[in-house]
Amino acid sequence: MLITLKHFFDYPDLSPGMLTKLRAANVDTEKLARVAIKYNLHNYLRHKMPLLKGQVEEFKKAILEYPLHSVGLIDPPKILADLVESLIGAIHSDSNCLDTTWQVVNNLLQPLITPEKLEVNPVTKLYELCQKKGLKIKFVDHWEKTGEVEVFVDGKFVGKGKSCGKKITAKNRAAHNAYEQVVQNLNVEVDQLCDETQS
Repeated sequence: MLITLKHFFDYPDLSPGMLTKLRAANVDTEKLARVAIKYNLHNYLRHKMPLLKGQVEEFKKAILEYPLHSVGLIDPPKILADLVESLIGAIHSDSNCLDTTWQVVNNLLQPLITPEKLEVNPVTKLYELCQKKGLKIKFVDHWEKTGEVEVFVDGKFVGKGKSCGKKITAKNRAAHNAYEQVVQNLNVEVDQLCDETQS
């Protein structure tokens, strides 16, 4: 609610759809997990999950590649986001004041993603590109067996993604890889047309 209010007043001309996407990017599981890592909150978590340490280390390495947000390419440990949500809830319960809670939350969540830095989800990005170019997309789901999702555009294999954690992460990675390949293929076609025209 606090982030929604901030965005509503900071960006009065933004459409409701864009405000929703902006809010989601600033409070989703990845963003909150990043906060937990930034402030080393995971060090205070009492648990009996032997795999968590490895997952946290993997997440810490992965976020180095995406300084602000990965847009679904990273699979963050949900418990880190839960930890930050619990902290925010505790601050609100303790202070019983939204203003005090906002002062803490606003600092915790920095840097906030702005409309200029808001990226499009890889699946949406791929669909938009292919729709614009009249290309047909097909996702082939092998996730249950191999943790992989493949992408075919106009019947040709253009990319795959893998994630043992979540199918949506595998699909996002597949779309990201496919997008890069489709753009590369389109650039090659344009270069060939230019060469033929010059000849």
